[in-house]
Amino acid sequence: MSPTQIIDIQDVRNAGAAGASAGQDINILGFGQVVPDGMSWNACPTRETKIDFGTILKDRKASKFFSKQDSLALIACHQAWSMAKITDSNYPDRTGIYLCVGILPFEDKPLQKIAQLSQTDGMLDMQKSSTDSFNAMNPLLTFKCLPNMPLYHVSATLGITGRYFMTYPGIPEWFSALERAVFDLQTGLVDYAIVGAAADQNNYLVQHHIRRIRPDLLDKLVDVSSAMVLTTKKTGAELARLINIETKYQAFNPLENKSLLVQSSGAFFSHAGVVEPSLYLNLKLKERSNDQITYSWKGSMTNSCSMTAELL
Repeated sequence: MSPTQIIDIQDVRNAGAAGASAGQDINILGFGQVVPDGMSWNACPTRETKIDFGTILKDRKASKFFSKQDSLALIACHQAWSMAKITDSNYPDRTGIYLCVGILPFEDKPLQKIAQLSQTDGMLDMQKSSTDSFNAMNPLLTFKCLPNMPLYHVSATLGITGRYFMTYPGIPEWFSALERAVFDLQTGLVDYAIVGAAADQNNYLVQHHIRRIRPDLLDKLVDVSSAMVLTTKKTGAELARLINIETKYQAFNPLENKSLLVQSSGAFFSHAGVVEPSLYLNLKLKERSNDQITYSWKGSMTNSCSMTAELL
């Protein structure tokens, strides 16, 4: 993310920036999300999120390669893509995927196995770690803890072969993905953009991390995902358009300001993590109670993000 970035999409449109699609509206064609049953702005009756993606897969045997964050991302993106109803024959190469995932998860049993097989008399043994521990691990776990795997599964399942951008693990980084998508759309590099976020937070490793930096959030962590489809094209099915994106970022020492990594806007009772801005926009689109939707996040005096969309 650049130190300071303000994208007034209407100004860009009027100025007619260079590029095949430059100067056009950034329209929202579809959106999707996965949240716990009954989750609302002010309540979350259960922190359990139902995840069922079997009917989406071309090959159900591929499910063994999926982590929770992979399936969360795929379901939300599939919902958004289905709602968009894109029929262009050249969409595979002309669609970009721009994703952000939360704090990287890992399951407790494999971690315990790694720890046990990497010790001698209670001390770390590098030789055992590189032999016994390494050889005892299931190779499939390699695919389940990589931040880029959600994007791969979305690409493979939806048949999208265009540009992509992957980042993690905070709200400002989701804005980086959104900015990249807007740039690629405005300059004609893509015709459509899937912009999404996923967070596996009811997870041993993530909870261990949160317990150290923000223990007050432990009871509010939920597994969530959200996605939307953007385009500069006029399809007649536009739901809304983005009119402004503003980001301000200054590098900081995460060891000195740990809580900034999980800072939220407080829009929800639950802690949605990196998914919060996208989920906020999507739920407001679903409600359609206001003509304009504005989301703002402020991490500090030198770190802030906001976006505004206008309903159509």
